[in-house]
Amino acid sequence: MSQAWSVYVELAARDVADSVIEDLCERLADCEPAVGMAPNGNLSARVWVDTSTARQAIDIALREVTAAARAAGAGQSVVGVELVSEQELDRRNAEPIVPELAGVSEIADMLGVGRQRAAQLAKREDFPPAVAQLKAGPVFLTSQVRGFETRWDRHGGRPIKPVALTPPERKLLGYLMAVSATSSTGPVRALLPDRDREALTAELTVSHHEGHVRAVYDSRLHTVSESIRTLRRERLVSVEGMQETPGEETVVDLELTSKGERVAAMS
Repeated sequence: MSQAWSVYVELAARDVADSVIEDLCERLADCEPAVGMAPNGNLSARVWVDTSTARQAIDIALREVTAAARAAGAGQSVVGVELVSEQELDRRNAEPIVPELAGVSEIADMLGVGRQRAAQLAKREDFPPAVAQLKAGPVFLTSQVRGFETRWDRHGGRPIKPVALTPPERKLLGYLMAVSATSSTGPVRALLPDRDREALTAELTVSHHEGHVRAVYDSRLHTVSESIRTLRRERLVSVEGMQETPGEETVVDLELTSKGERVAAMS
């Protein structure tokens, strides 16, 4: 089955006259060409080929481009070639050229603070690193600033109000704090008093996973899920991801907030 392929060919030809580029375009007219200079200064051409396989598309494109370049007086030495399907090229073209960025003013709007406070927050060790330093100031990835917002304790530095936690909630917070503070990647077996069945305990494992603390437990243990829900509501933890198989297993990736660390240290 035939499909459309976009083939980019780069030639070892520099300082090419406009007349040569125009001639090359005319000779490749049947291939819907886009001819110009690559960022490194080489002559480049992107052409369309309809064929059933990628190998055939490359062979046809190389043959057409090199023949046209030779006839136009641009030489025919190929230094690079790339092939993508029409669907893949459309997907790439739909992507933003650069990710969404935020300066101090945008950070202030996102966090609901003044510019001076935003500038202070941007200097914190746990704030995302700037991706560039401009004359107007540093710029950051908006997605990373949003991640900081979910972890940020707005009342950092002030005496925190006591947080009423049940024994299972406080026990779970202690386990999360202990795992966060260690470099060990091995799982820790955690036991929580089961509020539903006083004589029993709710068991889960807590471990490091890709920069977060991962909790794994039986989906039927409401004590664990309710404890996590409370810690999140009190802004003691942020939930970075969750996978739940009803009746089987729940996996939650967590991160302690600065408030959570202080509450755990007070326990």
